[in-house]
Amino acid sequence: MVQSNYGMISRYKQPPKLEALALINLGKWIAEQAELRMAPMAMLSQKDTSAAQLALTKSINAIRTYLEYNVPWMLHDLLATEAIKALTDLLEKTKRSLGFRGSMGKFVSQMNVIVRMAETLFNKYLTVVSIDNIPKMLRPVFYSKLYMLNGLVYLNLGSLSGGWKTADMEDAVIKSLKELHCLKYLFINYDCTDNILRCIVKNCPQLVKLDVSSSKCITNDSIDIISKLKNLQSIQLYRTFVTLDGFVNLLLKCRNIQDVGRCDEIGKVLEHIDSYYPEYSSFNLTTYVSRYATLNQLQLAVQMCPNIRSMTVFHNTLQSDLMVLIGLQHLRDLKLLSCDFYADQVKQVLQVKGCNIINLHLEHVDQIDLNALMYISQMCPLLESLTLYNCTLIQHTSLYTRKLEIPPFRNLKKMTCVSTCTDDQLLFLLTNCLNVEFIHIGTAVQLTDEFMFKILDKNPLIYLKELRIMQSDFLTMLSIDRIIQTCISLEILVELESWSLITENDREYIRNYIKINNFNIDTEPIRRYDS
Repeated sequence: MVQSNYGMISRYKQPPKLEALALINLGKWIAEQAELRMAPMAMLSQKDTSAAQLALTKSINAIRTYLEYNVPWMLHDLLATEAIKALTDLLEKTKRSLGFRGSMGKFVSQMNVIVRMAETLFNKYLTVVSIDNIPKMLRPVFYSKLYMLNGLVYLNLGSLSGGWKTADMEDAVIKSLKELHCLKYLFINYDCTDNILRCIVKNCPQLVKLDVSSSKCITNDSIDIISKLKNLQSIQLYRTFVTLDGFVNLLLKCRNIQDVGRCDEIGKVLEHIDSYYPEYSSFNLTTYVSRYATLNQLQLAVQMCPNIRSMTVFHNTLQSDLMVLIGLQHLRDLKLLSCDFYADQVKQVLQVKGCNIINLHLEHVDQIDLNALMYISQMCPLLESLTLYNCTLIQHTSLYTRKLEIPPFRNLKKMTCVSTCTDDQLLFLLTNCLNVEFIHIGTAVQLTDEFMFKILDKNPLIYLKELRIMQSDFLTMLSIDRIIQTCISLEILVELESWSLITENDREYIRNYIKINNFNIDTEPIRRYDS
């Protein structure tokens, strides 16, 4: 009864909380303030551009002060999200209003007012900014005024110039970082430089994670600067010019480092340290990601990094033995690439370590049959996430006949299958994951209405919140109706645009049906902003 009541609560849309309504309407109010000032600013700009900008700045400062004093400090991040949505809608509305004979000068003035109105959000209470979640039109004002957000804890600057104008971006970034003393998480891809790193060391002492991936100005010399960040635990240096010597220097100097991101030479780094710096026998790495590893390198990883929790390794049959991984006492997340389930002893590894595995990702792994899936279900009873990506799932030759001692996949919350598989294999997966909340089915799997009914008859997926079936040439409205009626916790049902038998009229009917019945289900494509 408790489960049923839980399902009924999440099945229907509930009235928004007063707090949510207030934030939504306050976001719209900010956009309305921009709209109200469009005409006066356009007229004033025709007479005196400087006076218009001065008047707009004064209005923005007044609104910012009003928001800063009247919105509780812990709600400013949520307010920023709603205001950006409202300003984005106003930008689109203004674009559509420009007719063939419209005045371009007036249009530019209107767009300037909308963009600058985002400055009303800039205060010490904003803690999270991710440029990737902000429309292109609004990004320049964030880049130029970040220094006002001196309470930021998380900052993702996106790709900035993409590495094309690093020198042009440097001064603006440094100007901002000088004021961001509370920063703990910083993502600055493509355009990070040594000067920016020096600024970070001087002004952002609390930094825990730094991602400078793809920044071509980052070299081995940069490591000496990075090593001065005493609280740093994670550094992402993929696609920079940091070489083996740089990573050796990093591990030797940054003793708190737990994650160096993807580093295909991490095995060679450990070999070098073992040969030339034997006094350094242990490191705090908890994450190991490499596309190349020999047997000796894996042995050193187990020996020198005993705290590894997440292991990603590309298997080479001639050079590495996966059985080495059983020495990792804290292993929780395992991602294996390019191996055979039986021949490369994946089964034996899971037999020993499976009881600890929470996340299992198998990519380009061959020899997976129904028996292999059964073994996984028995050896990894606590498994919460299972991914089969571009694997070769084969017909079983002799079926596992013993009764399964442990109910399969009862703890699985997330299942991703982007591999060709048989009906029996998919049926075993989907009918046993009774508590799954997320399912992603790739284009290699072609489901039918009959098969979908068979799954839901055995497992109604009452806890499923998100379903993504990337492409289908056979599923019809019958399956959609059955999914909606059966999966009582469903909140997201997307990628319907790629179901060839579902027309736009069908999708409109589904949206109306959901609206009329007040179901809490979103079928709209995810809103993405161009990077």
